[in-house]
Amino acid sequence: MIVRPALLACFIGAVTASQAVAAPFCVQLTGIPLQCLYVDPTSCQQEANRTGGRCAANPAEFVAPVSTSQYCLVGAGNTASCVYPDQADCNKEAIRQGGACIAATQPSPPGPSPRPGVDLYEIKRP
Repeated sequence: MIVRPALLACFIGAVTASQAVAAPFCVQLTGIPLQCLYVDPTSCQQEANRTGGRCAANPAEFVAPVSTSQYCLVGAGNTASCVYPDQADCNKEAIRQGGACIAATQPSPPGPSPRPGVDLYEIKRP
């Protein structure tokens, strides 16, 4: 019984230390740090499906493409197709094509960013 907590502690330590030499894809589970162990998006998606997590891009290694769609399908050679508005369709296609579904980076709003307390639509009289 004492062996299990020791193994769990070693596993968590190894996962945390592995982020220094991390791979571009991570399995994301609630309450556990990103497990960035996957160079191949297919293996990341398979492990995410097995553990009930999500495959995510490692922010230190792989920048998710900017898209107005919510999700991108990443395939071999890290090519991304960002045309999926919901995760369920993206996951189905990832299984079919042997890739991974990751969240896209949302574009920033156009125009200048307003300063606090400044009304951009204020009517100013000459």
